Amino acid sequence: MTDPSPHCVTVSADTMRILLALSIASFVWLPTIGGAAQDDAVRMSYERPDPNESHIAPKYKATLETPPVVEWRLSAELGFLAVASHIIQLSNDGSRFDYRNNGGQDVLFPFFRLSTDLKFKGRHAIVFLYQPLKLTGETVLSEEVVFDGVVFPAGTPLNSTYGFPFWRISYLYDFLRRPGDEVALGASLQIRDATIVFTSADGTLRASRRDVGPVPTIKFRGRWGFDNGVWWGTEIDGMYAPVSVINGSDEEITGAILDASLRVGYDFTKRVSGFFNIRYLGGGAVGTQSDPTAPSDGYTKNWLHFITASLGVDFRAL
Repeated sequence: MTDPSPHCVTVSADTMRILLALSIASFVWLPTIGGAAQDDAVRMSYERPDPNESHIAPKYKATLETPPVVEWRLSAELGFLAVASHIIQLSNDGSRFDYRNNGGQDVLFPFFRLSTDLKFKGRHAIVFLYQPLKLTGETVLSEEVVFDGVVFPAGTPLNSTYGFPFWRISYLYDFLRRPGDEVALGASLQIRDATIVFTSADGTLRASRRDVGPVPTIKFRGRWGFDNGVWWGTEIDGMYAPVSVINGSDEEITGAILDASLRVGYDFTKRVSGFFNIRYLGGGAVGTQSDPTAPSDGYTKNWLHFITASLGVDFRAL
């Protein structure tokens, strides 16, 4: 047997190198190509789910639907109001008078509130609210008090009236746009109609203040519902600012308001729900008016803190 030629040995070695390179490439590239094809198949399957097999919760699936063009709701509350604290002083030389401890506001007062709101395309809401508020008290003064220069001697039977009804219009933008839930932020303009009257029972002594003016606030409203129909919510209007910033006047008066509520409710139907509401209603003002009416020097200090508890009903008209 003769030995193979050197030329034949060289060819066999090159062939083995080529085959080895192809084998390595097949192990590297073929799984990658197969995996990419598999990923594409999975992606196509994910992008085209069977509508009948969707596992999205109904309340979240509703966010994909087109909301009604207009929704109209009516709301009413009925309950009671308790005075936690209420202090007033009229004129710099006037007495610091405690309505709750000395003015007959240590009882419960009826509370009532009406509101309606229009919501457009699930995002934009316009809210109209009317809040009647009138507190009266009867007492016999244990010491002399002075209101705007009018002196009420100790032992005087005193009748007091504190009226602060207001109207409020608000705009809210809902960041969720999900039926039954809401996280909305906006602003309000409140029109106050204040009346403060102190009168002796025989009518011989009388001091009074009246004021009408705008009060802008920042507004927040939230609502979160559960699958069993129970929901909870909150609504907050608040402001703290000098009056000159609000209406451009030169009056050195600082005012504040906070109307904050927390409620829990139940949806009886798609249109009717009931709720229980706890609310803090507080605020006041301190400063001097620029054009007081004699004998007043225009100074006012009035801070109040009220708590309300009420039952309410919400009706979806549209």
